[in-house]
Amino acid sequence: MSYFAEVSKSNIDEYLSKYSLIACGLRNSRIKAKQTAVLEMLFSQFDNEVLFIPNGPLGDIKGLFSFFCPKKNLAAFKEKLFGTGYCDKFYILDFEDDSFKNHTELKSINPLVWKGRDFSIDYFFIQDSKIYEEHSPHNREFKIEDSSGNVKTVFGYRGDGSELGRRSLPVEDARCMVNLSMPCKNKRAIDPFAGAGGIVYEYKYIAENYSITSIDIDPVLKPGLEFYGSSHYVMNAKDASFPKDSFDSIITEVPFSHNALDGIIMAVNKITECLTKDGLLVMMCKISQAENIYKALLKQGLLHLFNREIDRKGTGVEISVWCMSKKFLSGMEDFLTVLKKTR
Repeated sequence: MSYFAEVSKSNIDEYLSKYSLIACGLRNSRIKAKQTAVLEMLFSQFDNEVLFIPNGPLGDIKGLFSFFCPKKNLAAFKEKLFGTGYCDKFYILDFEDDSFKNHTELKSINPLVWKGRDFSIDYFFIQDSKIYEEHSPHNREFKIEDSSGNVKTVFGYRGDGSELGRRSLPVEDARCMVNLSMPCKNKRAIDPFAGAGGIVYEYKYIAENYSITSIDIDPVLKPGLEFYGSSHYVMNAKDASFPKDSFDSIITEVPFSHNALDGIIMAVNKITECLTKDGLLVMMCKISQAENIYKALLKQGLLHLFNREIDRKGTGVEISVWCMSKKFLSGMEDFLTVLKKTR
């Protein structure tokens, strides 16, 4: 199956008869992360049979890219947009509206024409910025166990500030990583380095009825992670032991400390043994850690799908996606070749 559409003047009417065209606007904080955002959109909407349009309309507008969605799936497509990480505004292009007007704030220097067809633009969905702020690690509710063993509620918990205790994964990154795990078909996830639960929180926000397991060595965090809806284990992730095929996906931001590298590799080796044969791994690590971790993953038998750098306020990190299935990788190869050329 192809996951992208090569549109020309000769075939555009065929596409427009079956599909609606949605333009996706990148969040300002991730304006340079278009390739990651495109993959997030594809994987989050995988069950809706969407197609990426590499030569889509409005190409002069920075931070915009387009997808076709089958008209029969448009309502289901819209229902998922509340949980998208790297895009927060979505626009619909209407090729039947004779006014051919732009009803949005988008500014293009080009006429509203694509492949010989005039169109109008209107808003399709805009994420609620208030909800985004409530989800921020600076603001959201959490529960911790104090030194007396009592559980207390805190707001804006971000860890203890130590090298191994920085736990402030931005909302957009947590959502993006959850969506890259393809939750529409992978319904049992694990985060082996859960911290203050950014990934757990967004997983349950996006996939409320699916299950997520978490691990963290810090006992202080257990009440909060369970409060977010995780089945939580207090332990070092390298000591974890689960039956084969326990999880469909691993989603995690590893500790960024160089001193933690050996433990990270041991933990990842342990947890990947519990993935299903079609499982996915989505990981964020520091760029300086990537080479050693990736070597370990390849040695473990995982197959590399994608990795891109993300600038988190001066901290260079990478998000990478790995799969267990050679068939899945093979089916994605043409799309990934097109994705690499996306600017």
